[in-house]
Order: sequence, then C-alpha cells, then structure tokens
Amino acid sequence: MENYQIKVKDHLLSGKVFTVVFNQDKGIGETKIPRQIDLDSYYPNENYASHQDQKQGLIGSIYNGIQYFMLRYKLSIVKRHSRENSLLDIGGGTGTFANFFSKKGYEVTITEPNRNARIKATEKGLSAYASISELPSDSHYSTLSLWHVFEHLPHPVKSLQKFHKLLNKRGLLLLALPNFRSFDAQYYQKEWAAFDVPRHLWHYSPKGLISLVSAHGFHLEKTYPLWFDAFYIAYLSEQYRKTNLPHLRALFIGLRSNLSALFSGQYSSLIYVFRKED
Repeated sequence: MENYQIKVKDHLLSGKVFTVVFNQDKGIGETKIPRQIDLDSYYPNENYASHQDQKQGLIGSIYNGIQYFMLRYKLSIVKRHSRENSLLDIGGGTGTFANFFSKKGYEVTITEPNRNARIKATEKGLSAYASISELPSDSHYSTLSLWHVFEHLPHPVKSLQKFHKLLNKRGLLLLALPNFRSFDAQYYQKEWAAFDVPRHLWHYSPKGLISLVSAHGFHLEKTYPLWFDAFYIAYLSEQYRKTNLPHLRALFIGLRSNLSALFSGQYSSLIYVFRKED
C-alpha cells in the first residue's frame, strides 16, 4: 500500500500548516517538523487542556463533570488489571488524574515538562518531576499511564524501552490515544482536531499502536473506548470549521462516531492496556 500525506493547520496557536505523512502498512502517521521549530513554544500555558484545572462556563462545567466520570472509569480499569498500587503518570499535567488516584490509596508520582503545570501538581501534594530522567535511580512502578501523551513523544521506541525498565515484573502500561481510523477522523479529515499539529508528533491507528508496543516487550490485554472524546473532538473540529451551532453538530457527529464504532471497534480514542512480558 502506498504512503500518503495531508496538510494540517495548527488551529490552536500559530495558524501554520504542517505535513503529516502516513505509512499505510504500519498504520502510523508522522508530523514533519522543520528543524528550526521550538516545539515548546507551541504549548500555550493557558489554553492547553492538560495545563488547566477546572474549566469555566457551560462547556467547562460539562467537561468537569465528564472528567470526574472518566476518572472513576480509569480507576475501574486499573483495578481490573492490577492489585498493586504504585503508579507513575507520565505527562501528568496539573495532576488531576494523579490526585484522584492518590486519594484512592495509590502511591502516585508524575512527570510533567511544563513548569507551571508541575507547580500546580506539587501544590496538590504530589511528587512531580520534569522528566523520567529526573526520577530516583531505583524507581519502579506497578503501573505506568500516559493519557493522550504517547503521541507527543519524539522517540516512541526509546520511550517504550524506558517504560519497560521502570515497570515491575508483569506491570501495566496504559496508553490513551486518538484513532485516525475513527468515523469522526474520516469525517473531518484535515480539520480533525485530534491531529493537533505540531504537538502531536505521531498519529496511530489501533493496528499501528499495538504492533509498535508489542514489538518492545509488551502484550495487549484489552482495549477500552473513550466515548466522550468523539464529542469533544467533534466540537473542537466544528469550531475550527467556524460552523453554525457547533454544539449540536458535534453532538450528532460524536453520536454517529460512537455508533459506528460499536460495529467497527474504531472509537475516536481508545485506552490500551498492555502487560510487560517476562
């Protein structure tokens, strides 16, 4: 199968256009980043979701309610697959997820490169480091989680090798990622908000992600849908298109995407539960 490419605009910040090249056989896309670009400057402190705590307004209230529901959902997934309680949340933002798990009895550490977000996490009483390299040398965990973070990592293979070393025997690796094979991705195409260039350096189909991770010392145990992502991404995509009634349009497209995924399995985003192999 031939590779193909699309031009995608950075709607969040710069308005610049980036090329995304897809490898059809691997099921993986790569955002081409010009050498002179400083990627850190493409992460606005105030507008990027993981760098905020509670959001304001009607949409913010809905978002906060769904966020709490999803935290409970994620907790149920972790409990279903592991009875151990040491967890490292990579790219943990302001520590919302980590703080929730900490209150449920988990020993939680986070890494977060954004300084302001990291400060907010430490104010919650969390142990927060700028990167994996700053963790104590004897650190090991029963679970590693990356909630919409893996697609940001410039060197996914090297990262997987580090994750493998950090995990206890038979430890869990939880990855949540958008799926460019989903209905909403196909519907919005280059205006699909989950491309989020240039911050998303990589774009994975389920096939591509599973193949990559499985080749580096892990096996897939189960996937779980993130139903609400379809609505949120559709809403952002409608905003990018500057359509009328974006809330209603997003509700319709999000519903269609989830209904389609009931048969295809191609949800807008998925949680992948991987187990470290012996």
